[in-house]
Amino acid sequence: MPLKAKLILLTLLTLLPLLIVTASISWISIYQAKTLGQKEVTVFRDSLIDAKEAALKDSVDLALNAISHIYHDPTIDIDLAQQRVKAILTNLRYGKDGYFFVYDKNGVSLVHPIMPELIGKNLINIQDEQGDYLIASLLSQAQSGGGYHQYLWQKPSTGETVTKLSYSAWLDKWDWMIGTGLYIEDVSQDVATMQQAINHNIDTIFFSIVVILTITVAVIIVITLAINLHEHRLADRNLKELAHKTVLFQEAEKKHVARELHDGINQLLVSSKCHLELLSLQSIDVKFVDYLNKSMHSLTLAINEVRHISHKLRPSSLDDIGLEAALTTLLQDYQSHAGTSVDMLFDTKAGKLDSDVATTLYRVVQESLNNIVKHADATHVEVHLKQLGKLLQLIIRDNGKGFDSQNRYHLKGIGLRNMRERVEFIGGEFDLNSEPGFGTELTVLLNLDGLVYDRTND
Repeated sequence: MPLKAKLILLTLLTLLPLLIVTASISWISIYQAKTLGQKEVTVFRDSLIDAKEAALKDSVDLALNAISHIYHDPTIDIDLAQQRVKAILTNLRYGKDGYFFVYDKNGVSLVHPIMPELIGKNLINIQDEQGDYLIASLLSQAQSGGGYHQYLWQKPSTGETVTKLSYSAWLDKWDWMIGTGLYIEDVSQDVATMQQAINHNIDTIFFSIVVILTITVAVIIVITLAINLHEHRLADRNLKELAHKTVLFQEAEKKHVARELHDGINQLLVSSKCHLELLSLQSIDVKFVDYLNKSMHSLTLAINEVRHISHKLRPSSLDDIGLEAALTTLLQDYQSHAGTSVDMLFDTKAGKLDSDVATTLYRVVQESLNNIVKHADATHVEVHLKQLGKLLQLIIRDNGKGFDSQNRYHLKGIGLRNMRERVEFIGGEFDLNSEPGFGTELTVLLNLDGLVYDRTND
């Protein structure tokens, strides 16, 4: 799994308790908001109904006051009094759809200014669309001292059947029920509007919580990733610095060992050979001559081997006269030992590269030649070192059997990884291209800015 994916997964696992707690608090808050909203809607609806009921009772009281002088006058004939009351109630209107209706105790319509065709008909058994015996219910409410009843009725102004709230009162002397009603579909609309507003507020709260939580989690993830990536990069940089210091220490040790071999052991071997050569000039027994010659031959082989090991550890020319001379010697030795033709091209400005840079390039060429000998089966090798303005380019090319450079398996070798790391540590670019049957090309590109380059001889 990639590093970033692991860090994100670890961060999410760390944030899991926070997410659970936040989700729980959010659910509780939203649930309480919904419960409170439902209570507010109920209270709002009840208050609207209460206001409607108070208005209806006031209207009926006004109607009763309007007919009381006739109803309570014993001097007026009852039939005449009833005719006058009917006339007053028929003409008594309020609002857009407000009127009064009158029924006797049997449910016969006596006054109905909106639907006069109902007058004289017994409507005790009339039902609304929901099966409610509305006239019977109104009579019952009136006879019990006055009361309210809701039912469905046709609204005069629109012709629609809507909910109507009526209040009815009882005239004991005549056994009449007088009432009026208000259409309360506006109450449902107001309640629905309020419910919609509450739902919108709840949705806004939920959306705000989600947005805040998302932003918080995103910020925490970004900060955590930044910190972890910074720590990872810092650790990686420290590891590379440690590896580079290890390489420098190894190079210093190789240089020391090479000097000791060359200036110490090799000189002792040369001195021993000189003494044997002086001894061979003396008259000695013939039977010891053969042993003397063999000893001198062995010393010669040992001297050459020590020189070869010393040069392989750290060529003195790399420190004394520069990279090009060391590469020339390295390539000549490779050509003589491997039997492979070598094409060398050095096109750089006069001067001496920084020791770390020169050592890195030398080791890249050395490791590349070792790989060519072990794996490439090449017959021709090209090594070009060119300076292009402020850029220094090293190209190593062979005509060997090559390999698939896109396959990561072939790029896991220690030698290739060491070359890449050493080049990248000094700020260079390392590129390797190869195809089966078409050889291999390795390119190193260095920007000389910031690198010490002695140009005193320019």
